[in-house]
Amino acid sequence: MPARTSRLPAPDHLAGAYRTDPVVLVAGEQSPLSTALADALCAAGWRVRHEEPGDGGEPDVVLWLAPERPADWDRASSALTEALLLAGRVQEPLERVAESGRAAFVTVTRIDGGLGMSGAGDMANAVLGGVVGLVSTLAIEAPALFCRSLDLDPELSEERCAELVVAELHDARSDLVKTGYSGDGARWTVEAADADGSAGGCAAPEPGPDDLLVVTGGGRGVTAACTVGLARRYGCGALLLGRTEPADEPPWAEGVSGDAELKAAIADHLRAEGRKPTPREVGGLQRELVAQREIRQTLASIRESGAFAEYLPVDTTDAAATAEALAAYRDRVTGVVHGAGVLADQLITAKQEPEVTRVLAPKLAGLRSVLGAVDQDRLRHLMLFSSVAGFFGNRGQSDYGMANAALNSLACAFKRDHPDASVTAVNWGAWDGGMVTPELARMFAERGVELIPLQSGVDVFVNEFRPERSGDVVCVVGPGKPLSERVPPRQDGEVHLRRDLGPLTDDPVIADHVIGGAAVLPAAVAIGGMLNAVRQVRPDVRALEEFQVLSGVVFDGSVPALHLAVGDDVTASDDTGKPRYRAAARTEPPTAEPLRDLPPTTAGEPLDPYSDGTLFHGPALRGIERLLADDDRLVLGCRLRAAGIADGAYEVAAYRPEHADLLLQAVLVWVRRHLGRPSLPTAVGSVEPHAPLPDGEPFHVVVDEVRAAEGSVRATATACDPAGGVLLRFRDVDAVVSTALESKFTRSERGS
Repeated sequence: MPARTSRLPAPDHLAGAYRTDPVVLVAGEQSPLSTALADALCAAGWRVRHEEPGDGGEPDVVLWLAPERPADWDRASSALTEALLLAGRVQEPLERVAESGRAAFVTVTRIDGGLGMSGAGDMANAVLGGVVGLVSTLAIEAPALFCRSLDLDPELSEERCAELVVAELHDARSDLVKTGYSGDGARWTVEAADADGSAGGCAAPEPGPDDLLVVTGGGRGVTAACTVGLARRYGCGALLLGRTEPADEPPWAEGVSGDAELKAAIADHLRAEGRKPTPREVGGLQRELVAQREIRQTLASIRESGAFAEYLPVDTTDAAATAEALAAYRDRVTGVVHGAGVLADQLITAKQEPEVTRVLAPKLAGLRSVLGAVDQDRLRHLMLFSSVAGFFGNRGQSDYGMANAALNSLACAFKRDHPDASVTAVNWGAWDGGMVTPELARMFAERGVELIPLQSGVDVFVNEFRPERSGDVVCVVGPGKPLSERVPPRQDGEVHLRRDLGPLTDDPVIADHVIGGAAVLPAAVAIGGMLNAVRQVRPDVRALEEFQVLSGVVFDGSVPALHLAVGDDVTASDDTGKPRYRAAARTEPPTAEPLRDLPPTTAGEPLDPYSDGTLFHGPALRGIERLLADDDRLVLGCRLRAAGIADGAYEVAAYRPEHADLLLQAVLVWVRRHLGRPSLPTAVGSVEPHAPLPDGEPFHVVVDEVRAAEGSVRATATACDPAGGVLLRFRDVDAVVSTALESKFTRSERGS
């Protein structure tokens, strides 16, 4: 799955999130941004501290500011270590605060506003993208905390940055870990997207027999298997770099296989030398023998394919030693596969600087050493072994997550500087075998996390060198979710959110919903806004009941925002406290039997209810195309490509308001056809999303269970796929019927 930046709506403001008189610790680099932040927070009623918990009390928020222009990779890597150690020191104080209000750990970088995905800036700055791995892991290890990694475009002013940071601190969503703001103020996150093909980019040629690739960590394990697969497919040569010193098989170990047998042979050998074998010494010699065997087997397998292979023992964290080892090959190297890595699993609160440095060094210093030892302008391929521990976070692997998240942003930066090279950071899930113990395998199986079979992973790796994959600068292989489960804190009691309606003012969908000459918020959009807002604080909500339009919002400037009170019931009011919409939240997932005997969407006859006064909607909401049946039920053929509203602020996974509006329109069509009068929806008894409606593809909308009374109609509208499967159902749609609406059903200027 390729990783892409995707737009986010502006954050909804969570009222009363923090304790009264909250304290914020501003840590990290002291800069003009830290000054602007302190000023903005003080103005908002915060007490600002620059020292860790002491006389100032335990902080409600810890803000860590990354260096804005680190001098080099070492400074950036040191900053990551500082951030991790800070998180370890403040986690427990923050968790105590979280017992009585929100407590937050937020990091701020200024890479490119897109969490390093654009590649803007230099490589040292890109290293700071690794902090995402820390924050993602902290969110898993300390689920009671609000955790956010925020990246701000360097072009944004310090004052604007401060405003954005304060807004993020009050974001109602606690499940969102990484956000960024580009120079135009757009808000972004990074996601693994289900997509075929690649995002484009250069069509770098496949490697061939003339190519020579430097492979770190390639002598053994998964990286070795991938390198052998690459040689077999393309015939390219490999220089394997590793720390194990090569040695011939000792005569006493020849032909001995199996752990127990090899340990016994080692013990016999030590006794023959007059030494007393100890478990530690036997284990160390066994690991050394196995490592040397694996290296010899890897070299033999590559050479059997007809490709060149050589093993160079070197510590790649030593730049001078790496340059010396590769000096003879410098002008021949055309690619790098960086697979080296070290684990030292511990919770963040137990991490110490030496082991953090030991984990970061092979990934970061190792890559820097290799790139510094080759002619980068000759490189046609750069493949980085990253990990889902960096993309999603993983319990116990904060430092490993940081190292791999940094590789993702480093890949983007290198690609920007070398656009003709094929550059990919593959965020691998857990491999079947490798470092996954039987206990871990059982845990993954219980969570539904599939392990990557060795040969399948090798095939994916080899295919990433094909020209059509050259746009996969960052991709995820394996599960599209964290290996460690995270349960965000649930908001108990009634929660209050504020949603700014400003982003809707010039929205094309709103401009196409004009009644009586004024743009009005469609009921379907109001429903979507409620679902979206409610699920931010109560993600278990699956449906709404008893939705009512109490006093619709007209876009004349009189209602700049809606205030949502979210409990078992949901009420949206304006700034004066006047209720505008109301509904009840339901956690039970809706169920529905498929509808039977639906005509094909190509049957019936064309229908245009938008030109005869039945409907007033403009082009962005026009999706009713055919009349398929109108006997005991009205069946319409519909198709609409959703334009998108406010970057997704009015939708959830199975509900898009542009599509949903067609169900309400269908009820109005029934009223016009059977009663000859115009109507408007005012309430929906039950909103039941089942699955997304097909965007730009045909689907059915069925109106049945109609009950007409004087001046009103109640009906059920259901959207179905061609097989009758229910996608969305509005039960008990109430519509007011009145000839007085005729004069109000004027078209918007854009739709006339």
